[in-house]
Amino acid sequence: MDDLYAKFFPQFVTLARKRLSVATAAAAAHDHPAVPAIVRELHALLGEAGLLGLRQVIPLARDCELKAKALHGSRAAADADALLGSLRELAQLIERLGARQAEPSDPGSRGPG
Repeated sequence: MDDLYAKFFPQFVTLARKRLSVATAAAAAHDHPAVPAIVRELHALLGEAGLLGLRQVIPLARDCELKAKALHGSRAAADADALLGSLRELAQLIERLGARQAEPSDPGSRGPG
């Protein structure tokens, strides 16, 4: 399992950064036609975090997905702002986890989780 984690975690971080960058730009621009794609991307990020056991990421990713769904229904500026705040928080967490993974760790350590 540790080998799989070591192999896929860096890919997760790279893909999560991309997904969050696109989602943040679309939410900031109030690009409502892009919201269903944002929901799908956040759902995928949530699933990948779950597969890797990233317990810190799961609730934030779920919160972002729910806020994106709310924005899809409401198209309200307040919902876009709420989503943006959560996306930024999730992006900061991904950056912290990615930075921690890049640091040397104990041989018995599994990495962030």
